[in-house]
Order: sequence, then C-alpha cells, then structure tokens
Amino acid sequence: MDQSGRLHLHVRLEDRDDLNEYAVQGELFSLTDNEDATRGYRGTVASKVAGITYRQLDYWARKQIVDPSITPSHGSGSRRLYSFKDVVILATSKKLLDAGVNLQNVTTAIGFLVAHTSSQLEHITIMCDGEQVYECTTNEQMMELLNSGRAVFAVSVGSLWHQIREALDHESYVDLKDHQVKNAVAQPIDDLTAARMRKNLEARQQQRQSA
Repeated sequence: MDQSGRLHLHVRLEDRDDLNEYAVQGELFSLTDNEDATRGYRGTVASKVAGITYRQLDYWARKQIVDPSITPSHGSGSRRLYSFKDVVILATSKKLLDAGVNLQNVTTAIGFLVAHTSSQLEHITIMCDGEQVYECTTNEQMMELLNSGRAVFAVSVGSLWHQIREALDHESYVDLKDHQVKNAVAQPIDDLTAARMRKNLEARQQQRQSA
C-alpha cells in the first residue's frame, strides 16, 4: 500500500490490460502472509461465502478492485484462485458498499486490509464517517471516532473473519501443495433432512419386504 492508502495489485503490471486509477504494482504474495498460501478457493466458492454474485466477483477482478492473490485471471478461460484473506476482503467490501460507502473509500479500506496478514484481520474494525474510512485495531480508537459527534458506520472485520473461516470449512478447496481439489468437511445433517432420510429408508425396506 502506498502513502495514499491505495491498493497494491498481486500480479505483474505488464500482465494487466485494464488498469484503473487506483492500481499500483505489487507482489504475488506478501512476504509476511505465507499462511494464506496453503489453500485456494475458486471463484464460485469465494462469491458464495462472501455473499456476492459471481458476476460481481468477476467485475471486481477485471477492474482490479479485489483481485485474487493466489491465481489472478489472465483472460477468458483462466481459473482464478482466492485465498482466505481475499474472501474476508470481498465480504468486507460488500458490507461497505451495501452501507452506501463510495467506491473510492472502499478501495482505501481494501488497501488497509491488504497491508495485514490474514490473522491480523481478526482484530480489525473498519469505520466510516461518510467522508473517510478508518482502520481501528483498539477499543480506544473506535471510541474516539464514536465520541467525535459524527455519524459513524462500522464493519467488524473480525466477525466476518470468524464467519468466513467457519463457512469455508464446508467448501471444497485447492490444496496448493499438490494442486488437487479437496472435498469439504462433511456438513451436519439437520433434523428435517434426517427425517426425510429415515422415511426414504423405511419406504425402501417396505418395498423389499413386499416384493
């Protein structure tokens, strides 16, 4: 992130064909965030868990608003891979936009988040007073903004962090060590599904007995 708080991209500048005014050159991986380089999530999973449409995800990637840090897209047919941290940033951006925060301030907030490791995001709250966005890591910082008398909107990145971590545990991912797709952890069966399974099993047993 540069001094203006703008977002660093995660791919070489010469590979870009649609740079916008907020884009500056960056690295593929942050040297301090290797923890994100173990699992990759495809766009369908990232959009689902972040609560956005795949079309919106694709638009953000093409405009380099939120670009996948593991495998960026290099044209039609290429497959993007998002990190856990990317999905947290996607969800935070969605919350800010839904609250009416303009794209420039959302981009600034993204710049704040990109500068941290994924584990550090657990302790961050993004606040906006309608004109600027602020990165808060302590209760004192949040109280200072709340006591300023200005209307303030807040997004708890930490809360999203936990929600997304839990949600991704039930989604398939690409293991970056062997580049194989791994199945999700089996999801618990709810009472209604269990009742339907019992009913179907009983029906099949009755059919076998009457045959």
